[in-house]
Amino acid sequence: MRDDAMNLDFSKEALPLYVQLKALIKNDIIHGVYQYGDQIPSEVEYEKKYDVSRITVRRAISDLEKEGYVVRSRGKGTHVIYNHTIEERFSQIRSFTDEMRAVHMEPGTRNFEIREEPVPEEGAKAFGILPSEKLVCVSRVRTGNDKPIVYFKTYFAKSLDMPLDPSSYGESLYEYLNERGIKQPVRAVENFKAINAPKDIAQKLEIKENDALLVRTRFGYNKANEMIEFTLAYYRGDAYSFSVELNSQ
Repeated sequence: MRDDAMNLDFSKEALPLYVQLKALIKNDIIHGVYQYGDQIPSEVEYEKKYDVSRITVRRAISDLEKEGYVVRSRGKGTHVIYNHTIEERFSQIRSFTDEMRAVHMEPGTRNFEIREEPVPEEGAKAFGILPSEKLVCVSRVRTGNDKPIVYFKTYFAKSLDMPLDPSSYGESLYEYLNERGIKQPVRAVENFKAINAPKDIAQKLEIKENDALLVRTRFGYNKANEMIEFTLAYYRGDAYSFSVELNSQ
C-alpha cells in the first residue's frame, strides 16, 4: 500500500472501501478543494492514488452522483454540481469574518479601497446629512475559502474619524473599531432586496451580469442610539442564504 492510500482503512473491520472513498471525495467538495463546475480526478487517477479497484471508484462516484454532488458526462469527465451556500441565522450582529469562522471557512479580502464619497440617499437621510456630503467609505470584496461571497460598501459617521490609509485596517472592520476603543454597532436595522447583478459588481464577484444578488442594507447604531455605520452588502445568490426564526411570543 502506498502512502497516498493512508486515508483509507483496509482492515476487515473497516467500512467498505467505496464508502470511505466517497466520504473523502465528498469532504473535498464540501471544503472547496473541488468547487462548483470543477472537474474531479478521473476514475483511473483515484484508482492509482488510493490503490483500489475501478469498481470501488465507480461505485463511490455513482453514489455521489445520486446524492447530488457530481454529474458524469460521457467524454467530458465528472464535474461538481454541489454549490455550498453559507447560511446566516439572525440572532446577533456579527462581522463577516466571524460568520466565516462560524462555518469553518477562511475569510479573506480583495479589492480593498477607501475614500471619501457622497452617501446614497437612504444612508444620507439616516445620518441626517445632505446626499452631497462626503463620508469615509470602505469598499471591499470578502471571500470564503478564496471564493468571492459579498461586495461591501460601508460608510462611517464623521464622528468616528476613520483614517484614509488602507494600511490602518485589518481583515475585519469591527475588530478594527474595537481595537480603537470604538465599539461596533450594538443595534442594527437591516433591509433586504433581490436585484440582478450590474456589470461592475458582477465582475468583482466573478459572476455573470444579471445573475441574482441579495442586497443587504444595514443601519448600525451605538449605545447612544447614534447611527455610526451605513452598509450596502451585495451577496452572491448562489453562495449565501439567510435564516430567520420567529415565534408567537
